[in-house]
Order: sequence, then C-alpha cells, then structure tokens
Amino acid sequence: MFERMFLGRKSTFLRDNGGILIGLIVLSTIIAIVQPSFLASKNIFNILRSISTMGIIGFGMTLCIIINGIDLSQGSVIGLSACFCAMLISNLHLPFGVGIIGGIAAGTLMGGINGFILCRTTMPPFIVTLSTQLIARGLCYVITMGNMIYVSPSFSIYGNGYLFEVIPYPVIYLFIIFIAMYLLLAKSRLGRNIYAIGGNIEAARFSGINIKKTTWIVYTVSGTLAGICGIIACSRVAQGSPITGNAMEFDAVAAAYLGGISYLGGEGKIGSTLIGAIVLGVVANGMSMLLVPWYIQSIVKGLIILGAVYFDVTRKRKEAELPIRKRETQKELEKNPQTTQTIQG
Repeated sequence: MFERMFLGRKSTFLRDNGGILIGLIVLSTIIAIVQPSFLASKNIFNILRSISTMGIIGFGMTLCIIINGIDLSQGSVIGLSACFCAMLISNLHLPFGVGIIGGIAAGTLMGGINGFILCRTTMPPFIVTLSTQLIARGLCYVITMGNMIYVSPSFSIYGNGYLFEVIPYPVIYLFIIFIAMYLLLAKSRLGRNIYAIGGNIEAARFSGINIKKTTWIVYTVSGTLAGICGIIACSRVAQGSPITGNAMEFDAVAAAYLGGISYLGGEGKIGSTLIGAIVLGVVANGMSMLLVPWYIQSIVKGLIILGAVYFDVTRKRKEAELPIRKRETQKELEKNPQTTQTIQG
C-alpha cells in the first residue's frame, strides 16, 4: 500500500512538473558543456544559497497567488527587517537573538497589516501591498537615516556559515521552511481552505470557510517569511541597508509563475515554486559564468515571467474550451446516428 502511495505521489509530481524538470536538465547540460565547473559541488551549493531567499519568499508569494492575491511588499519588508535587526544589535546593543526575533517580528507585523487591510476593505491586493511596499521602504530610511548600519562580523555566521563545512546555513533554512510550507499547504485544513478560496471564493464562503481569517493568515505568513529573509540578508553582509531587498518580490513572482502556479489562483504547489527558483538560479549562475551582463539577465528574467504566464493562459483557455467541444461533439452524434455507428464499428 505504501509503495502504491509513493508511486502515485511521484507520478503526480512528475506529471505536474515534467516540463520544467526537462527544461532544467537540458539547461544544466548545455551550461555544463560550455563550463564544466558548473556541475562542481561547490557551485551547486552556491546556486542553492543564492536562491534561498528567493525560494523562501516565493513560498509566501505562492500562498498569496493561490487565493487570487499578490504581495508586492515582500522586497521592502526584507529591507525593513534587515534594518530593524541591525538597529537593535548595533544601536541598542541588544543580543543577536533579540535582533533576529525583532527583525522577524517586523516582517510579521507588516504582513499582518496587509492581511488586516485586505480583510476589512474591498481594496485589491495589488494596491494594498504596493502601498505597504512604499511605507516599508520609507521606514528603512527612517531607521537608518539613509545610511548603512553595520553589525558585528560575528553575526555573519547565520548567513555565511556552513554545516559540516559543506552545506550553507541558508540552504538548510530553505529546506526546513519548504517542508513546513509543504505540510501547511498540502496536509492541513488551512491549506485546503486556501485552495478553496482561490478556486471559488463564493463556494468557499457558503461552505463555512472563514475568508477573512484565512486571508489574514496567508499575508501574515508571507510577511514572516520576508522577515526571515531580511535576517539572512542582514547576516550575509553584516549590515542593514535601506536598499536591501529592493525588487526581490519580482524574483518571488517569477519563481512562482515559472513553477506553474496559476495566475488565476486555486492551484499550485510549494514544490513547483522551489523548482522555479532553482531554474532561475541556474539561469543566473550560468549567465554569470558565461560573463553575460547583469542587465541582460534582467531581460531574460522578464521574458521568463512573460512566457510562464502566457503558457498558463493558453493552458487555461484550452481547458475551458474542452467541455464546449465535448458538448458540440455529443450534439453532432445525436443529430447523426450514422456517425455513432461508424465510430462504434
């Protein structure tokens, strides 16, 4: 029985992500042919470390997109968390633990504010999170007075350290959070509610799901994950900067859409977002090894988002047209019984 369950889940995963996995393998093979050092274990871990923050906030973005929302404040919340953490440690001389908790709390608070506004008003998520994006970025400058706040170099262990001198700590954070988010979305009642709201919000309301509470939790989780990324970013460079996390929300959107998360909501998996982040990391790393300018990388990233959404729109249109074609075929068979006999023969 367990073997059938495992094989069933494996086949479902491959069916849902087969295209992007094939693309990842082909892309990695091409880069490895041109640059053999691409497949070195050190470079693989560098890629995973580089996409750790993208993946973590991508998980939060996935939840928001599934309920037909979006969180454009993530990048600024990362900056706010990093600056607040640096201020607590350097300016107020508090322990590292207090700075970490304070930075994550700042992210959670901003996410909670997003969720509260969306629960209490009919304002669209795009406008609400765009507004809080500007507010959070402004708070970064207020906290730092427009300057960088340096922290003790020993604080960098959380972002630059290694487990067993091999696995970077951010990679460990990424996979721990991945497991937690997978269990939340795939195995919990909250996850079922999230899918129900994204699939049909009116049906979810009539079935007794608390739409406001679920929405508030989703955006609070997104803010918390952005806060964690802010701590990682602060630790990586041992400073809090008012420009930390600038435009990182678009990386999260790219990872989610590239992973196959539908822009219409109601479907998507955390594992798919992780694969999308890995693909983007491979693309960025490969282009860097091939000495492609950074602005070209931005163009490629934009084309990836455009292409991913285009294929999703095309797939949705074909799925919507399929029942219509079936009904038309059925009517044609009813009008022409000879056709039915021919098909059966």
